[in-house]
Amino acid sequence: MSATEIIDQQALNFFVKNVGAEVASQLEACTRCGLCADACHFYISTGNPEYTPIWKVELLRRAYEQNYTILGKLKTAIGLDKRIDTEDIAHWAVLDFQACTVCKRCSFVCPMGIDIAGLIGKVRAGLTAAHATPPKLMAMTKNQLEKGSPDGSDEAKWAAWFKWGEEQLGKSLPMDVKGADSLVVFTMLELNSFRNNLVHIARIMNAAGEKWTLSLRARDAFNMGTVIGDGAVQKKLAERIVKVAHELGVKRIIVTECGHGYVTLRQAAHNLFGETLPFDVVHITELMGDFVRQGRLKLRKGYFDNEHRITYHDACKIQRIGGNFDSPREILNLIAPSSFVEMNLNREQSFCCGGGGGVRAIPEAYDLRMEAFSLKAAQMREVDATDVVMSCSNCRLQFKEGFEHFRIQGEVKGLVEMVAEAMIE
Repeated sequence: MSATEIIDQQALNFFVKNVGAEVASQLEACTRCGLCADACHFYISTGNPEYTPIWKVELLRRAYEQNYTILGKLKTAIGLDKRIDTEDIAHWAVLDFQACTVCKRCSFVCPMGIDIAGLIGKVRAGLTAAHATPPKLMAMTKNQLEKGSPDGSDEAKWAAWFKWGEEQLGKSLPMDVKGADSLVVFTMLELNSFRNNLVHIARIMNAAGEKWTLSLRARDAFNMGTVIGDGAVQKKLAERIVKVAHELGVKRIIVTECGHGYVTLRQAAHNLFGETLPFDVVHITELMGDFVRQGRLKLRKGYFDNEHRITYHDACKIQRIGGNFDSPREILNLIAPSSFVEMNLNREQSFCCGGGGGVRAIPEAYDLRMEAFSLKAAQMREVDATDVVMSCSNCRLQFKEGFEHFRIQGEVKGLVEMVAEAMIE
């Protein structure tokens, strides 16, 4: 068997192994109604039929039909359908990694209840098993496994960031505090692009009287295993944080402005470890909302009311999947009641920014993700918004790049920094 045939077989073996009753029932349930196409930002912005979500699942469907259905076996035997080969793997690697952010908007609109994004995740996993993952994503995965962060930031760099934060605050940051209520975990995106998030969140936690802690052993919530569909890597990276949370005896893990880290720890960890975790996983957006409602955090009313119209971008992992819709709006209606305006499609109907799911990290995907971002730019124009705020660092970077690409004048803000600025300490 040649190297090419081995790779083809690895993908096929993975698909066949992972087609259980649940997957089979979803594949059989699809009526090809096309509603998922009308939900996909890549299809809408380009009109390319190959970007329809259900087509991105085609490799999984073929593997299922050819191995488990009489018609599929017959079609393969007489040459009407062909086995998955290297050409297919290379082609779908582009479709499923560059033209999908796994935002789940397609899953939310499917009238048959098919989790199309979940099936695309299985295709990504099969492509990874066949060594067809985009090189940049694999390099980032290797970095995180070996050094702790996808960009190669090691413990020394994180320690230097924490020390810088202490200098800005004029006080020590809590480190490895046993019995703390909350373990706060950041990402390398914040370390490198939004350094002040460390200071902002420290101020917020202190002002609210929260008993919290950091740990260099649990320093990056980003999870490349989730991005590439490698369950073993996903578990290993999540375990680094979960283990520290266990040892410190915290009541909850607070994930800062990161979507993938949040859904990995909140939704996938139970299945990864085969047990219910003894602590909650909460996003910083939800926590800030709780602090305000409980009176633990005081904000200046109307602090951001000015000539700028501010809108909010619902991040797919934090809002659509995580359900954190209300807290950011309660906060914005308090600090910018006259300036805040909703996009016409918001909450669970919001369009993805186009940069999630690892897409922003793939150089070859730049033009395509800018096409997808054009939908967000249009939404802002529709409501005459000049500024946009969000609670995900990856979305924030995508918006910044999108503003530059389309020469949009305005500010891209993080909700954390706005709360910290409007806070009464």
